[in-house]
Amino acid sequence: MGTLNFNIILTSDGEPGSGFGTDLIDSLLPRDAAGRIMIPASHIKGLIRENLENLPDEVIPPAAVEQLFGTEDHIASLCHINNAVAPSDAKVFDITRTRLNDFKVADDGSLRTNEAIATGTRFAGSIVAHPHLSPPYVDLLKLGLLSLFAIGGSRNRGAGACRVTIDGEQRSPGTILRQLSRDGIDPGAATLAVQQPDIAFVDTPVMVKLIFKAANPICVPTIPVVKNNLISSGFSIPSSAVQGLILHRINDQTKKTATACFESPYFRAWPLNPSSDPNVLSFRVSFTHKISKLIVPETGNYHFEDEIIQPYDWEKVPSNSPLKSTDGVLLTDGTHVQLWKSSDMPRIISAHGVHHGDRNRTTGSPKRNLFTVESMAPVLFTGMVFMPQTAAHLMLESLEKDPFVQLGKSRSIRGGGTLEAQIVDFSALPIMKKHEKNVFILQSPVDVPKDLVHLPVEAILAELAASTGFGEIEKSSGALSIQFGWNRTVHNGFLGGRNVIAPGAVFKTRSNVDNLEQRLLAGLGKGRKQGFGSIIPHPGVAQRLYPELPKPKTVSGTDKNFGLAGYRLWQKARSSCLSTSQISRVRELAGLDPAKAIAYLKRQQTDRPETIWGRWKDVTEEIQKGIRDDAVYMQRVLKVCQDLLVADKGEG
Repeated sequence: MGTLNFNIILTSDGEPGSGFGTDLIDSLLPRDAAGRIMIPASHIKGLIRENLENLPDEVIPPAAVEQLFGTEDHIASLCHINNAVAPSDAKVFDITRTRLNDFKVADDGSLRTNEAIATGTRFAGSIVAHPHLSPPYVDLLKLGLLSLFAIGGSRNRGAGACRVTIDGEQRSPGTILRQLSRDGIDPGAATLAVQQPDIAFVDTPVMVKLIFKAANPICVPTIPVVKNNLISSGFSIPSSAVQGLILHRINDQTKKTATACFESPYFRAWPLNPSSDPNVLSFRVSFTHKISKLIVPETGNYHFEDEIIQPYDWEKVPSNSPLKSTDGVLLTDGTHVQLWKSSDMPRIISAHGVHHGDRNRTTGSPKRNLFTVESMAPVLFTGMVFMPQTAAHLMLESLEKDPFVQLGKSRSIRGGGTLEAQIVDFSALPIMKKHEKNVFILQSPVDVPKDLVHLPVEAILAELAASTGFGEIEKSSGALSIQFGWNRTVHNGFLGGRNVIAPGAVFKTRSNVDNLEQRLLAGLGKGRKQGFGSIIPHPGVAQRLYPELPKPKTVSGTDKNFGLAGYRLWQKARSSCLSTSQISRVRELAGLDPAKAIAYLKRQQTDRPETIWGRWKDVTEEIQKGIRDDAVYMQRVLKVCQDLLVADKGEG
């Protein structure tokens, strides 16, 4: 089984709300990272599952639905649903409604405006199923999808009526249901048995470069949800998740080889980090890496320093731009090093309502109903892994046949994408072409032994470095933390917390490290099997920021004293009683279209009583003239006036 491509065609206007709104619109349509209207995969999955669960248990056993879509404990979903996306030119409009009370007049406060998408819009989506999904379960998936007759909100009012088509499928839902009822569904045979060959295991280590191209948002939480309903993603896909992905892929072919790979001392994974290009490797940066807060006028770029690599040369550090610690990744192609700050990485916020959150729960506590997820937008991730030769070749063969993988939380609806892998020469990696010989950065957490927990992080790093062959540490920097873990195969998913040194810690040895390949394989500390202790040589101080700096805008009229002009305008506006909101609106329109700003000011004469217009006339005519002469300059004058009016109001 591969991919089911489907289309959802609206036969009435649809309102698939995103869960967010504004002051003007109560419910906005959901949009993807490119701004296209979409039907979220979570909504499609919920409707499909609900359609199947509403059928008689004698026809569709509940256990079969659980096998297909997974459970909250140990059963993983056998399919991945992508968002269904509308064309970029899809027609969007607003619908305004109110509620009538017993006297058939509108209730106070009941007026609502929702964004809607027009009848006839076609949403294109896909479902990627497990490669060995058995035919009855493929039909079960098709049945649930073809049984969608409405999507989005206000379905009980007729909104979102639709019909669904699946490429290559001509049967009706009734025909599929009759066939499933006749043949039956075995809950224990969701996937086809695959013969596992007996392969001779070669334990020689090889370096594999990984390139993950995310097709939809990915969420990799760093802390558990405790007191709120916000699930926040880190920007790095941890080593443990990379190891789990690789081992499960090999295990699908031969359990013996997967077990041998897991036990091998030559199995070591690094995190997958956001990258700018498939040829660029990306590594977590430490907080010792600092960037100037402002662009340095002399260079037109930011200034970078790293106190662990070398002490600051204060004569070169710009005095007019203080240094600030950064969190993010360093990108290196072997020639240049760029910094991609975490705050500049694209993210997507989505809201979800769980209508069947108490499904199969044995405890009395209800499940959270509404929660918000912060995910990384679909970007490119790169990383690397050492692994035994036999396991590496099996993984490459598997990815050539089926490159689709899933990473992160809620993998049935997010975190899907394609994974490329290639065996490379360790010495030819970009990190080996350009790096500091004796400075290292932790890429995954380091497990802190219980007898060292009471020590400061510098002492712990020194102890671990000495015991694992890195030698004496000259200086270091890092932070102790609690690392939470998840594993779907044990402990019902949650592994609890462990004392660790957080990723991004950095240390400098007094001399260069010999046998670098062996040292990186061994890592720092224990816990290699759980993804702990991955380190990498420091790529060096960044030379520029990623993404590239935008070209500076040229502003006309900079030789004029807009501050003084704004002050004088404020005096006139205050005496004429022009409001802050009016000045703000004129400034906004002047930036969009100067003609609209002038038209707005002229309307004040016809819309206001003569007594009010008489007070406003002189100052509004002055603003009109300023916009006609130089709209950009007048915007700056109006901004000064607006700020002074706000301050004036605050003092009152």
